[in-house]
Amino acid sequence: MGTLDFFSNIIPQWRFTSPSTKEAPTCPVSHSSDISKCPIDHLEFQKNSSTILPPDVVTATTTTTTNDLKFHAAASLQVPGIGQNIDPAIIDTADLSGRLSEDNLLVASPYTDKEHLLDLNTLARPHQLLAKALTIMNAKTGEYAIEPYHEAFNWDEILIALQKLSAREGYTFPRSEFYIIVFRSKLPFDADRQHLGKLDQDAHVEAVESGQLLKYWFGTPHPVTGRNLATCIWRHRDDAKLGGGGPGHVRAMEAVRNIYLEWRVERLKFTVEDNASGWSIGKWVD
Repeated sequence: MGTLDFFSNIIPQWRFTSPSTKEAPTCPVSHSSDISKCPIDHLEFQKNSSTILPPDVVTATTTTTTNDLKFHAAASLQVPGIGQNIDPAIIDTADLSGRLSEDNLLVASPYTDKEHLLDLNTLARPHQLLAKALTIMNAKTGEYAIEPYHEAFNWDEILIALQKLSAREGYTFPRSEFYIIVFRSKLPFDADRQHLGKLDQDAHVEAVESGQLLKYWFGTPHPVTGRNLATCIWRHRDDAKLGGGGPGHVRAMEAVRNIYLEWRVERLKFTVEDNASGWSIGKWVD
């Protein structure tokens, strides 16, 4: 639901089996006090529109847009060279500049309307690159809702995409840490999914407007169990707090309490090593 961080300080109604995760080292810099020393370089905004196609390349080539975005990484069509069916040579075509979005907008969720798109120009270089790499994020099995988070998605492939993108731009990716929210749930089969979808879209718009939400992914309730998973990947928890306090999130929280049978929130840290040479996911510790 939405940016999910609104839920992270609330006691869950149901516990899943605790997953075994890879512990990530602690970031040496306090982002809330002095981010100027952070190797992620939050303060330097660099525009790199040369490797992204306009959002309509996604919507124009998918027949079942939402399902393709959820389960077939259709958003990767915007980023030449990392998607399954993309010809890497397209990046060198003469007409590419004329096909680019003026605002450098990226499909970073299952929603493709303009207000849901991520403006890459608002991000520093490492976050731009990770957001592009995350367009290939996909669940590895149909049981993603109950799998340990670090095993549920194709993180190795995402890292390879990040390496390719960094190499293409001649950029040395610094060791970086990101904030993840995971929302595991069980929905009754007679729930009004259209109403819940509208609440979710409203909350997501709030998150996009606050900035620094790099990826939002959610699945579909399991046809037998009703279990599902939604997740957000943020630059930092401070950004998630800003994005999770609006009226849309309040309404979404009310729906969680009144409609969902079971739910649980996990707060995790995603660490990418120097040169995108490795990754780990562990618990987030404030």
